[in-house]
Amino acid sequence: MSFTAKPNSALLIVGHGSTENPDSSTPYFEHAAEIRKRNLFSEVHVCFWKEEPSMREALFMIDAPEVYIVPDFISEGYFTQDVIPRELQLDGPTTQRDGKTLHYCLPVGIHPSMTGLIMKRAKEVAAGADPADTTLIITGHGTGLNTNSTKAIRDQADLIAASGAGYAKVTDAYMEEAPFIADWDKMAETTNVVVVPFFIADGLHSFQDIPVLLGLEKEVGPAASQTDVFRHNPNHLRGKNLYYTSAIGTEPLMADVILDQIADFDAKYSPAAVAEMEGTTLASHLKSLIRSGVRHIGQIEIHPELCEYAYGIFHTEDEDLATQPAFGGLDHFTDPEKARDLSTYAEDGDYRFTKGKVNLRRGWILTLDSEEELLRALDLFYPACTAMFVRHRDGNLPIEDLREKLGRQTGMYRYAGSISDEGAQKLIQKVCGPAHNCAKKILWKLDPETPLDDSEASRFNGIPVAVSEEKAIPLVCREACNHFVAECRKAAKAEFDAKAAATAE
Repeated sequence: MSFTAKPNSALLIVGHGSTENPDSSTPYFEHAAEIRKRNLFSEVHVCFWKEEPSMREALFMIDAPEVYIVPDFISEGYFTQDVIPRELQLDGPTTQRDGKTLHYCLPVGIHPSMTGLIMKRAKEVAAGADPADTTLIITGHGTGLNTNSTKAIRDQADLIAASGAGYAKVTDAYMEEAPFIADWDKMAETTNVVVVPFFIADGLHSFQDIPVLLGLEKEVGPAASQTDVFRHNPNHLRGKNLYYTSAIGTEPLMADVILDQIADFDAKYSPAAVAEMEGTTLASHLKSLIRSGVRHIGQIEIHPELCEYAYGIFHTEDEDLATQPAFGGLDHFTDPEKARDLSTYAEDGDYRFTKGKVNLRRGWILTLDSEEELLRALDLFYPACTAMFVRHRDGNLPIEDLREKLGRQTGMYRYAGSISDEGAQKLIQKVCGPAHNCAKKILWKLDPETPLDDSEASRFNGIPVAVSEEKAIPLVCREACNHFVAECRKAAKAEFDAKAAATAE
């Protein structure tokens, strides 16, 4: 399908993300990079529920007046129907908010073109297997919380069975509800079995949990990027040839499915054309900041006109090396997208799911040719922080106090709101601030009438290096992060248990 370019529009791809597995967000960045390469939108961004940038931060990063929001999720369910509309403050297919027109598309996993991707993946992984002697199993998580989460998988199984692909059997199976993927061999009378995980990413489930359920691994292992479980096909198990593919969302053609959902949205709703972009762009704001003498953000130093490059950025502790010939032996990169790799792991291998941590690794330099490339790199190191600082400086950054944030939580996190004020104040001092590996300046209060107790965390200015405030873009925290919300939930449960124990005595 041909796709008409939208030069005045942005694309925002929404994913789940993970605080435990760095591979969970990789496909979303890959889908965004592929679409960005095609020059179809003025901007392409990603945001997450569990990682940064969060959904509440993402729109600050966007200059374009029109934004297409595509949930990069497998099915319609709790996240696409409740969480994403709530977090992005959407009130229907099209929402007018803060001077922007926001179009909310359907999730990628329910688009008809997914059927072809599954068959393509199955054929590639088992190229020599006769379909007539092959059972194809599409597997997912399964949950009793929302029936739509399994409907998308059942629909795909039915479509492939009716497609004439020739498989002896096509069926669905799940991790946590019947039919169970652990019983894969009992579902198949054929010699060959192909299992395709119906997930977006090779994260915790498809790469670590399901291999154990299949019998490929004895225990949950490391992340996908650190092992090679998908490279052993076929696996000879339980008297059959088992072929196990990577998650369907890792298929490069998923970028086309995202575009298909946008085209379908336009065909259904015929949105009015938007005016051309007006006003100062974020890249221009960044250029002005640097011209005024700003040289730092977080643990990064910005060096304008470094050798033949417009900009060079590097770890602040590597300044002496970066200004030497051949950059003092630092690893040299020129692609702004490399910033994601450089910021994913700390020196000790710790996964930095929160980018405001003060453990950015050293030993690299990134040279860039424009303010646009510089902004892109900084947004990967410190998502949305440049945009939020500009808004805060200009007095128009909305701040959300803790009680407001906790009050809009649903699902398992709704219990976080029961934390006491005393418990919340103690938790801030226990979790936030540089002493606890967070370099952000807290702008929020407990509620409009209750400021934070005085502490190192509440006083910190968002600049983790010893420079004057005039030379740095501080990292600002406009609302409690999702990691802090999760800690509130734990603390609230501990308070409840303590009260129950005291009552029992």
